[in-house]
Amino acid sequence: MKNKDIIVFGIQPWDIKIGSNCKNIAMEFAKNNRVLYVNPPLDTITLIKERKTEKVKKRLEVRKGKEDGLVSIGPNLWNLYPKTRTRSINWINSRRLFDRLNRQNACRFAKDIEEAVKLLGFEDYIL
Repeated sequence: MKNKDIIVFGIQPWDIKIGSNCKNIAMEFAKNNRVLYVNPPLDTITLIKERKTEKVKKRLEVRKGKEDGLVSIGPNLWNLYPKTRTRSINWINSRRLFDRLNRQNACRFAKDIEEAVKLLGFEDYIL
């Protein structure tokens, strides 16, 4: 596959200290394609439990607009730190409420990705 625009949704963020097959695949794709690696958005529980960690501080700076959330990692490879903070909702028992909040989380997250896609000029991209 060559000369495609590819969006990779990372289960693990790019700045995680351990290796990741997903990151390796994104780097391999970037050899012949343009790739946007999307970190998971910051969620409420992580914000509360890990507020003092570097990874959360970085995401808070992006949310405040003090740091750019779209970072070039190398030729043809960018990393997106979403501005969105999602609600931690996996504990909600009401299916109707869960679905509503999950949709809100997804729509906010999608807006961040759409902004990055426009900035990079991605068209007809592959997820």
